[in-house]
Amino acid sequence: SPGHVDFSSEVTAALRVTDGGLVVVDCVEGVCVQTETVLRQALQERVKPVLVVNKLDRAIMELQLEPESAYNSFVKSIESVNVVIETYRDEVLGDVQVDPAKGTVCFASGLQSWGFTLNKFARMYAAKFGVEEDKLMERLWGDNFFDAKAKTWKKNKTGTGGAPLKRAFCQYILDPIYQLFDAVMNEKTAMLEKMLPALNISLKPDERSLPAQRMLKCIMQKFLPASEALLSMIVLHLP
Repeated sequence: SPGHVDFSSEVTAALRVTDGGLVVVDCVEGVCVQTETVLRQALQERVKPVLVVNKLDRAIMELQLEPESAYNSFVKSIESVNVVIETYRDEVLGDVQVDPAKGTVCFASGLQSWGFTLNKFARMYAAKFGVEEDKLMERLWGDNFFDAKAKTWKKNKTGTGGAPLKRAFCQYILDPIYQLFDAVMNEKTAMLEKMLPALNISLKPDERSLPAQRMLKCIMQKFLPASEALLSMIVLHLP
């Protein structure tokens, strides 16, 4: 639905026949006033929500946030949504708080048409770590750090010998995305040629000659198709 306040009556009417809601939040600006209003209305009508944290491309390219800063921004947006959900806790609806580790949060770029849930990366890394997907999803979010030297997961960022560790979400999810952005936008051809086969991405000759912005969009759509992430989240988590 359009977020504008003029459409609030149409939204209220539509909510009566809705089973689930896809709440879209800007990862930079957080929950806007009208989004909060519509979310409250949805919860009063017992509509189960899932969350899309949008505009990741803006956090990476425009604001050039470090992965840890980007992670903190995402956490803040998710917590803001959960505060509203908690306020309208309903026994019949049950606990509907959104949590990336449960697959009810999708991180996306609407402008570039790519997105992912933690399921996608848990599937990719499950074999590497020899861990079940569900357990790995929990480790890819929150205060979880992998100490490669000790080959163990830790809850604090101090590794073997006092070396600082990177948060799992930043290291295994954001870093590959940031590296792709860097390789394409700064025309690091050798680095890009090495990364594409590793990610099972193949480009046609005409796609290789695209301008940087359009090539980036093309690569990201092949790597993390938004349709796949959103559809699987809706199918698995909404009534």
